[in-house]
Amino acid sequence: MVDEIKSNIDKSKEFLKNKDFSSAELILLKNLELSNESFETFFLLGTIAGIKKNLDKAETFLKKAQNLNSNHVNSVLNLAIIQKKMNKKNDSIDNFKKVIELDRDNLEGLCGLAQIFEEEGNFYMAETYFKKVLEIDSNHHIANHSYGKLLLKLNQHIKGLKFIEKVSGIIRFNKDTLKIL
Repeated sequence: MVDEIKSNIDKSKEFLKNKDFSSAELILLKNLELSNESFETFFLLGTIAGIKKNLDKAETFLKKAQNLNSNHVNSVLNLAIIQKKMNKKNDSIDNFKKVIELDRDNLEGLCGLAQIFEEEGNFYMAETYFKKVLEIDSNHHIANHSYGKLLLKLNQHIKGLKFIEKVSGIIRFNKDTLKIL
């Protein structure tokens, strides 16, 4: 039974490499008939459901995966992302924070928290998390763009546009004059 489950997981990963999500899902569903205790089966099914935008199903599978292995960073991260999309912000915040507990330099977790705090109007916390992302990776596209937009909201236009320029390449600064091409 264990060998069959592992074999099905390996086959599903091959389908996933080719973006054949339906075939991967069918094989993984066979695993559920064999066992309800395969973390990787639930993790992959949850990820596939998320890709297919079936958010309720994704959340269910990823919660089961998390119950089987609460220290798997990508499982917790995927659950946080799904819950953010479902507008379950408190659950999403809790899971993004857990991602950071498991991997303090996880850029997606830090950026996810920053984006939620910005959406909630907590600009101080949003700025704090965007800065953490940019300390780790000063070229992080999403963080530069989002932090730049946040600074624009805070009436820090020149500073905000510099972050946006870094990732867009359409704004140029000449001495004290701002020019948009």
